[in-house]
Amino acid sequence: MGDVDSTAVSGVEVRGYRRGTLSTDSWDQYVVPVNDRITSYRGRCATFVTAGRGLVAQKLMAIHNATSSPVTVCVNRIVVDIMSTVVKAVTVVPPVIRVQRFTAVPTNGTALTKVPMDTTMTSDAAVTLWGDSSADNAGAGTPSATTLTITAGSILTQTWTPRWITAVGYEPFDSTIFFQGDPDVTLRALEGLVVFLDQAVVTTGNPATDRWLCTIDWEEYQRP
Repeated sequence: MGDVDSTAVSGVEVRGYRRGTLSTDSWDQYVVPVNDRITSYRGRCATFVTAGRGLVAQKLMAIHNATSSPVTVCVNRIVVDIMSTVVKAVTVVPPVIRVQRFTAVPTNGTALTKVPMDTTMTSDAAVTLWGDSSADNAGAGTPSATTLTITAGSILTQTWTPRWITAVGYEPFDSTIFFQGDPDVTLRALEGLVVFLDQAVVTTGNPATDRWLCTIDWEEYQRP
């Protein structure tokens, strides 16, 4: 029969089974797995439509957790999509989409709006996001006045940019999803992630006629 240990600390309920019938018999306590994480915010942020920058190594989007931040950030998913308005020759090498860690605070670019998944939650000001476009501009994208600048570090994941080689037939979905189903990427104070288009080999690899979208999902929590 289940019982409550009379020797439990005051105010803490402990449940389990005695190994025998005597009050002096030892206990087998239930083990209840718990998540000690206190989630303070669940959010999502998306870029404006972003035009390609040719031979420039382009940072599409970044999330950063500031110095002495009171929260830890877990990035759950990053989605990147491209829409090409001009076909590319099969011989044209496109840029590689990379997700990289960095520490130094980004400069330039356009500050983006954090959108809560639950409107009762408030994001900490230490968590900021940037993009490389300042407006959708009727789907053409308006590049930020000054290119988003980040000194990126180690690579977490990468893939080739999809290519639109012929304009005949149906255009399939070509979104790239990073980290879905994988463990979350943790960002502690003075850490960030950037979605980075490595430099194209030729201008036509990432022309201004290409249109990019990027979205980041994340959580903020206070412990452990």
